[in-house]
Amino acid sequence: MSQDFQGRKIIITGAATGIGRATAEALIAAGASVALWDIDQAACAPLSEKTNAKAIALEVDVASSASVEAAMRKSVEALEHIDGAFNNAGIGIDTLPLEAVEEPEFDRIVSINMKGVWLCMKSQLTHMKANGGGAIVNNASVAGLVGLAMQGVYSGTKHAVIGMTKAAAAEAAPEQVRVNAICPGATRTPILTHLLEAGISEDMLAEMAAQKRLAEPKEIAAAACWLLSDAASYVTGAAMPVDGGWTAH
Repeated sequence: MSQDFQGRKIIITGAATGIGRATAEALIAAGASVALWDIDQAACAPLSEKTNAKAIALEVDVASSASVEAAMRKSVEALEHIDGAFNNAGIGIDTLPLEAVEEPEFDRIVSINMKGVWLCMKSQLTHMKANGGGAIVNNASVAGLVGLAMQGVYSGTKHAVIGMTKAAAAEAAPEQVRVNAICPGATRTPILTHLLEAGISEDMLAEMAAQKRLAEPKEIAAAACWLLSDAASYVTGAAMPVDGGWTAH
C-alpha cells in the first residue's frame, strides 16, 4: 500500500481477524495511530505492539451503546482525536430460507451487522463533525448489492449498511466527513464458515466471481485503506464492489 497515514488516527472494528486485521496491519505499516476494537481484545493486543505510533486495543461490543461510547471516549483520550474509522465488525448466519431463521438469531445478526454500524457511526460522526472532518468506511458485502438466496437476513443487514452509508454521506458532507462502503465478494475469512458448513465449497464460491477465485483479506483491506486516504478525497456515498467481478454479470 502506497498511502501515507502518518499523523492519522483511525478506529478499526472487528480488528482481531480477517479483513479487519488485514486493514489494521496495513494502516499500522503506513504509519497510522490506531484504536483496535474487537470483542476479543486479547487477539488485538499483539497488533497494537507493532506500531511506532500510538495504539490501543479495546474490548468492544458494537451492539451495545454503552460499550461503543466508552470505547470512543478511551480512543480519543489515547489518540487525542479520531479522523478515520473502518466499521468492519460483523457476523454471518446459517444458510437457511428466510422463514426458517429463528427470531433470536435474527435479532443477533441485526444487532451486530446493522445496529453495530449505526452505533459506531453515531459516535464517530459526532466527533468528526465537531473536529474538522474525517473519513468513515463501512464494510457491507456483495450481499448488500444483490439478494443472496438462503442468506436473506444477512443480505438485509448489508443492504441496510449501504443505505445508512449513503444517508450519512449526504448529511455529513458539509462538515467535511466522507462516508463510504466497501462490498467484498467471497473472501478467505472465518465468516465463510457458515457457507462451508452448508456444503457450499470454496470452488463453488469462486465460480461466482469473474476472476474465478476468492479474495484474500489484504485485497479488501487495500480498498478500505484507499477510501480512508486523501487519494479518495472526492469520493463519498459510494458502495464499492471489491468482488472479482461477482456483481458485473
